[in-house]
Amino acid sequence: MTEAKEPVKNELEIANEAVVNNFCRDWSLRDIEALRPYLAEDLYYQIAPGRPIIESRDQFEKQMGAWLKNLESVRWEILRSHVIGQVVINERIDHFNAPEGAKMPSMRFHIVGDFLLEDGVIKVWKDWPIPGAKQIIG
Repeated sequence: MTEAKEPVKNELEIANEAVVNNFCRDWSLRDIEALRPYLAEDLYYQIAPGRPIIESRDQFEKQMGAWLKNLESVRWEILRSHVIGQVVINERIDHFNAPEGAKMPSMRFHIVGDFLLEDGVIKVWKDWPIPGAKQIIG
């Protein structure tokens, strides 16, 4: 068995990975307008298997905008990332911290994000829970 070599990323892969990394970083701004430029108008997004599918950037904004603004802080911690052409996959821990006394709980999810980019924006995005990882709500 031969050892796998670390592949050399081409310009497209470097750019696609940067888009996803910056998108993940900008969740900390808690501003849906800051996230819109990263997403295709005809975005296809599923937060987890079995959950409803969001089928546009506008629908994403409507579902996530107010919720995001009401959080005290958000931080997405990228543990590792891989890119092959138009596909970026990252392992993350997403931290969503609610203000003290809020009706919504704080949450932490250990997940894998699967992103397909087209023309420099995220067209398809699905998150998958890590089997056996402790997901925390509350």
